[in-house]
Amino acid sequence: MSASLIKLIFAASFLGLAACGAPEGSRQAPEFSLPDLAGKTVSLASFHGKPVLVNFWATWCDTCKKEMPDLEELSRRADGRYSVIGVSMDENLSAVPPFVKEHKVTFPILYFDRKVSAAYAVRGLPAAYLIDAEGRIVRRWVGAVDVRTVENELLALLDRRPS
Repeated sequence: MSASLIKLIFAASFLGLAACGAPEGSRQAPEFSLPDLAGKTVSLASFHGKPVLVNFWATWCDTCKKEMPDLEELSRRADGRYSVIGVSMDENLSAVPPFVKEHKVTFPILYFDRKVSAAYAVRGLPAAYLIDAEGRIVRRWVGAVDVRTVENELLALLDRRPS
């Protein structure tokens, strides 16, 4: 095997690992301020001090539709200990409110902007980022998330917080 091929395989492996899940506490989450469905600006900083799951999704994404009830249930169980935020990647903004109403979503839904999706390197949907209380990305998922795994990771983050 040539040295160039080995370097290419190593680089691809490294990038693949980086895309699948950043090592815990490895990167500060990019700050954002985005409008919610009512037009109010919501910033990531407003959630500082507790873990938050940021989920990028779209109304036209079948996997996103399937996981929305699980995310809603996760949000309902939060009891103020953590938060779930949805960031709609829909370019047709008028499709979002009816979807949210139909699926009875109660957690904050924000409208995306390209700078935010680029900062988070969103390449496929759904994409979810688990952010700790200090604002660091501790986990990333591309594709459907297993809500039990996410909840276990959220609870582990809560156990690590200083009292």
